[in-house]
Amino acid sequence: MILLGTTTSPYTRKVRILLPASGRSHEFLDTRTEEGAALSAKAAPLGKVPVLVRDAPEPPLPDSSLIARWIWRVAEPALRGSGWDLDPADLDDRALQVVVEGALDAAINHRYLRLDGFSEKGYIAKQRHRVDRTLAWLDARAPRLERPYRGSMLSLGCTLDWLVFREVTELGRWPRLAAFRQAWIDSGLGAGTEPRE
Repeated sequence: MILLGTTTSPYTRKVRILLPASGRSHEFLDTRTEEGAALSAKAAPLGKVPVLVRDAPEPPLPDSSLIARWIWRVAEPALRGSGWDLDPADLDDRALQVVVEGALDAAINHRYLRLDGFSEKGYIAKQRHRVDRTLAWLDARAPRLERPYRGSMLSLGCTLDWLVFREVTELGRWPRLAAFRQAWIDSGLGAGTEPRE
């Protein structure tokens, strides 16, 4: 099994955390390398990461939430033993995860459009506003990081680390989110997978 992604991607990071917790062996292949780019071109028509290339004849899985759901299906006992509960029937947790990842998507859009030289107006300004509004909303509802760890907690930890890594915002503006991030760091859940170039 091969996980295609990058060390900067918060979505790839979710899977990089879950696969070892599940006990599933895999190879991580960065899509910024020649080998990774070649395999990605074959396995990932969308051109996004992560993609989990499973053993034939199973088709690749092209999305972090889809990969997480598959890992839960094939390794639920191991994940529960590692402190995770990713029950797809938990709609409240899934709803919170969607909000977290919506803020992350807006931050990613904003960052890359600004890097491409677009000015802070129209759609780009709307993305910035969406990030700030959603972080304020999340700050009022930030979960405590405790077992069992849920999908929303995984997404929130990876998102907050990415926002700090990319200097998208000053996290001190949201004290409960800052406290969650500190608990996330202290827990060691993402140790060794921190975003890096």
